Amino acid sequence: MEKEQDSYNSNVLVDALIQYKPKLIKIADGILHSHAQSEDIFHDAVVKACSMRPDWIHCPVGYACRMVYNLAVDAARKKTHERLSMRPIDGIESIPAPCVSALDCLVSTETLREVLNSLKNLPQRTHDAFVRHRIDGVPQKDIAEELGVSRTLVNFMIKDAHRACQHILNAA
Repeated sequence: MEKEQDSYNSNVLVDALIQYKPKLIKIADGILHSHAQSEDIFHDAVVKACSMRPDWIHCPVGYACRMVYNLAVDAARKKTHERLSMRPIDGIESIPAPCVSALDCLVSTETLREVLNSLKNLPQRTHDAFVRHRIDGVPQKDIAEELGVSRTLVNFMIKDAHRACQHILNAA
């Protein structure tokens, strides 16, 4: 316990964070407008500071302020991005259906069936690479590693599958 206490005492950044806690929380609160989130940001900064070597920090108070500020800005950006990417449930019934009439739905369903069949006619590896990249969102470099092939080959497989789908869509 005493050894652990000494390691914290020797970290000037942690000392600065603890000493200026109210000011640092106020900095985060000015960005996040949430005291609970500001406390979380402060604790994140302390945890991060514990894993750092503070011997190169010349102004620990300024560094602590910038650290908390940056963490709060990152959290605010993440919160904004999440808010913008979510759609509200209210008014969901006002979103138009992709097909207006029964005939349009039937044509769309048939076209989709033909596209899926064209994918089945491709080599299995090409089919899998296309589905994993375009449907599942797996990066091409990950697919290349999984298949044990070059990234270029994966790119060509995806392009081939895309061309096959495009050919069916143009014919429909």
